[in-house]
Amino acid sequence: MSAKMQPCTRQQILIGMGLTSLILALIAGLWIWLGSLRVPFCWDPLAVAWGAALGLGVALLSGGAYWLWPAYRRAASAYLHLVADPLQWRDIFWVGVLPGWSEEWLFRGVLMAALVASPLGWTGGILLSGLLFGVLHWLEWQGWPYAVWASAVGILLGLGVWLSGNLLVTIVAHTLVNWIGVCLWKCSALPAES
Repeated sequence: MSAKMQPCTRQQILIGMGLTSLILALIAGLWIWLGSLRVPFCWDPLAVAWGAALGLGVALLSGGAYWLWPAYRRAASAYLHLVADPLQWRDIFWVGVLPGWSEEWLFRGVLMAALVASPLGWTGGILLSGLLFGVLHWLEWQGWPYAVWASAVGILLGLGVWLSGNLLVTIVAHTLVNWIGVCLWKCSALPAES
């Protein structure tokens, strides 16, 4: 990332995460209400287990991308420096839960459901919602590898909904991926690259 991007304060990050999650949840809720969409969601212990497995798998793939793709490593390090460094350990709960819940309802719940119901079908719905998820994670030009990887993760999460038929799987997976990434960063397990 460029020198222009300065880390936010802890308060700015927490307020930003909270407001973003609220806005995304409101958009998803309005979309469901106005569009009469059926989002496949139900509480199920097996879905939680599948979500944990998917989350661990995505986290392992992300770790592999981090070590094998220098451009992604630089972009991810810059992103984590910007977002995770100011946070305290007690904030990590929110880093997982807020985006995991709201982004999954919007991207894999509402958006993907609408796209799947369109002529795009499952394939187009998974791909397009995944690409738009990557766009959400694109902070600036040098961060394009992070956005590309976020798109790939969005596609994997879309496949998770398609295969499981339950959005809870991807909510758990997304939450876990965020927790693992920030915890590893905070523990300095991921060396920053200049």
